[in-house]
Amino acid sequence: MTQIDFYILGENSPRNINQMVCSLCEKALSQKMTVFIYTLSADQAHQLDELLWTFKANSFIAHKNQLNETDNESTFSYPVIISNSEVSETYNQLLINLTAEIPVFFKQFKRVAELVGKQSDEKEIARNRYRSYLQQGYTLNKYDL
Repeated sequence: MTQIDFYILGENSPRNINQMVCSLCEKALSQKMTVFIYTLSADQAHQLDELLWTFKANSFIAHKNQLNETDNESTFSYPVIISNSEVSETYNQLLINLTAEIPVFFKQFKRVAELVGKQSDEKEIARNRYRSYLQQGYTLNKYDL
């Protein structure tokens, strides 16, 4: 069964969601995991694409931004894919969900990371996802950052 982890940014957390995504990618890659970052929009995907290049001065996270119909098998050699559309089942280890909904394809992943921002509306949307996962019988982990 898929492991679901909620990462909650506290009011005083110096990080933002995008920085947290980069940290999770870095940690996942150190564990030899593939990562699919599911974004709300192409614009959000572009912002993360830029940040992954500059996240740390002494490293970079190899990734591909946005999948399209011309992609081929070589696309799937990237350890991190960022997209606002579904991904091939090739990526099945870590899903970082940045959308307001639970992706219909989340069960293909071993782990799902749900990030919760500092704003009250972000917290309310996350609570709805949390309840939905619980109703489906998933055990949830919560990490306050």
